[in-house]
Amino acid sequence: VTFSKRKAGLLKKAKELSLLCDAEIALVIYSPTGKLHDFASHRTMGKYQNFNAFTGEYTQLSENVETLWSEAEKLRKQIEDLEETYKRMIGEGLDSLSFKKLQHLEKQMNLGARKIRSKKDKLSLERIRSLKAK
Repeated sequence: VTFSKRKAGLLKKAKELSLLCDAEIALVIYSPTGKLHDFASHRTMGKYQNFNAFTGEYTQLSENVETLWSEAEKLRKQIEDLEETYKRMIGEGLDSLSFKKLQHLEKQMNLGARKIRSKKDKLSLERIRSLKAK
């Protein structure tokens, strides 16, 4: 009985404050039994709903931005690695490499050169055949 009377008095005061002062009021009251009682002016509910919608969108956008930053960081690292590899392929930045790494790089470059020669020879043969066919 006491809770009901005090709740009614509180709701009455909230309504008066809202009307007399043009204030936006919202009350959330839980009874001793755990039942929810609430009061809110229409504008307050609209603002609350807009805020909730914005908060959800903000959270999603924040997660998207975090994912994009992570992807951008991975791509930056990949670019650095590719630039380092390119420099080594043209003979720059070799001072920091060990003998073993230099041997490995040499093998890779020899393999690449063989593939290039093979492709070049194949294209040359095709060109010779096409010229003979004319």
